[in-house]
Amino acid sequence: MPPPAPDKPGRAFVKKGLAWALGLGLLAWLLSRTPFDQVKEALFRPGWDTWALTLVGLLISYALRAARLQIVLNLDGHTRAPHRWLGLRTDALRVILMHNAAINLLPMRAGELSFPWLASRELGMPVARAVACLLWMRVQDMVILLVLGLLLWPGLPLWLRAAAMASLLAAWAVAAWLSRRWFSQHPTSTDTHGQRPSSKLAELMGRLRHALLEPEHHHPLAWLATLANWAIKLAAGACLLSAVSTAPWLTAWAGALGGELAAIVPLQGPAGFGTYEAGVWAGMAAHLPPKSEALGHAVSAALALHVCFLLCAVLAGASAYVLSWANRPASRQGTPPSRHPG
Repeated sequence: MPPPAPDKPGRAFVKKGLAWALGLGLLAWLLSRTPFDQVKEALFRPGWDTWALTLVGLLISYALRAARLQIVLNLDGHTRAPHRWLGLRTDALRVILMHNAAINLLPMRAGELSFPWLASRELGMPVARAVACLLWMRVQDMVILLVLGLLLWPGLPLWLRAAAMASLLAAWAVAAWLSRRWFSQHPTSTDTHGQRPSSKLAELMGRLRHALLEPEHHHPLAWLATLANWAIKLAAGACLLSAVSTAPWLTAWAGALGGELAAIVPLQGPAGFGTYEAGVWAGMAAHLPPKSEALGHAVSAALALHVCFLLCAVLAGASAYVLSWANRPASRQGTPPSRHPG
């Protein structure tokens, strides 16, 4: 299955310009509502224990993402782990950390394109398998975020949570039925033996089929690792948002969820600035009075959390890159060849 064709230079330039304009425009608008002194104060308001709790939660989420990658790619069934750290394969952890850094730094989610290259370089994965894995992990992320939102969103009555969960399950069943029907009616459109699909829809559906048919993708531990990852990351972010803004923890949790959901927006500014803060502010504003003190501190709290996440992602990704570079000669000599087909 070939990788997606790159955008034409002119179209890519326009998209990048729109992404920067949207991100920086949103950030400027939000900062206009928050005095700079308040933003500076936000970085010093939380105690060291709050910062430590946030950092520990973020590091645990990195480990859980690496564990999920081991499962959905069935790495232990194909290659011997060069090293392990607390049961985690260090090669899978390096891929996750470098990929996460790319996502956080590049606009418009362009960092996602690094995953197939990293999986091929570090794990010996075929590009088609890596693309299918990435697509499936994003599907899992979206489902888990929706489930967590329905379960824990403040103020929702029980009947509405139950109805929304039932609707989500029904939508999943309908999507599965429609995809099976489409696959049965287009058996040749998903051919991956060197032939390019006839359209972008056929190419996307081919990748979706490849993702859905991988048995490891449906392993219960993969879903459990995804759930634990997002639950811990959102909880850690909520602790910092609550400490900075003085908002109730569940309100801060809604803000953390809003920031993560804002990453779905196709146009992302540089390093996600602007869109992330807008998502956090929207999540908290849904539960706070317009003139409340906590909402007034929401933007500065979002900036503090965003900077924390960004610095951790960059430092962890840079460390992983240095370790990957340092280990490459040894891996060439000592690691047995991959047994992946194709």
